[in-house]
Amino acid sequence: MNFIAIDWGSSQLRAWRIEKGACTAQQCVPQGIKFVGSGQHEAVLRTLLAPWWEWIVTAEVPVLMAGMIGSDSGWLDSGYQALPQAASAISRGCIAVPSSLPIQLWLRPGLALRQKERANVMRGEEVQLLGALDCAQADIYVFPGTHSKWVKPFHRGEEIVINAFSTAITGELYQLLLQHSLLGAGLPREDAFDVQAFTRGVEESLHSEEGLINRLFYARSRRLLGYLPATAVASWLSGTLIGEELTQLARHSLATDTLALVGDAPLTDHYLTACRLAQRQATVVDAQTAMLNGFRRIYAAL
Repeated sequence: MNFIAIDWGSSQLRAWRIEKGACTAQQCVPQGIKFVGSGQHEAVLRTLLAPWWEWIVTAEVPVLMAGMIGSDSGWLDSGYQALPQAASAISRGCIAVPSSLPIQLWLRPGLALRQKERANVMRGEEVQLLGALDCAQADIYVFPGTHSKWVKPFHRGEEIVINAFSTAITGELYQLLLQHSLLGAGLPREDAFDVQAFTRGVEESLHSEEGLINRLFYARSRRLLGYLPATAVASWLSGTLIGEELTQLARHSLATDTLALVGDAPLTDHYLTACRLAQRQATVVDAQTAMLNGFRRIYAAL
């Protein structure tokens, strides 16, 4: 099992060299698709793979790509696989990429929920999902981040099927409020994480009768009136938004549903704390482990 795995997102370009199924080398450069001009993707990839090039060409090693590189702003719009889909069908969904490079290039499409009222898309997380399914058994798989994804697989005989998923723009909203709203105006640039403020934010989201749109203003009013230190605002806001995400989950899931949090510290640590406060059983799956396991399943299905 020899291949190159590429996670090409909006900001970062990550590559892993997989030899006999094991990762033997990796690279990460700040050359996400928003920094690469039209028609430059081949050149960027060739430069990235230069240290491994002779091995890739000589051994005819396939290069598997996923992420925003397959969007309408990337190298090639790979489209979406429409749900429902069996996990095995997602593994087989790669498309060949036309290229002048003397190597095999494959690209993952995203997943789409094509329902007017619940329309949703993901791109990149589906690879982590494939891997996470092998890493941990859970009722719901959570992918915290800019746009958090919540996936509840179903079993159809021996097959695992993905019928739908939901998205919460928790991370993006957090950044927008801190960087582009009055709530974040005048705050210190970098603050240490305040566990007490984070916990308070989570608990208020879980138990308050006020809606989120009302409570968010407390980030400003409590600071101005001396009830919330400026250094604690970011942590309180993070807890408030993550707590709200869990509150919405509770409306559409069973209290006994177990969660697998797929991501990296410290974000997964924050989600794990929030899950404990919400009395939700959760475990953490390392993002890279899930990603590489997913790519192994994709390679095996080529």
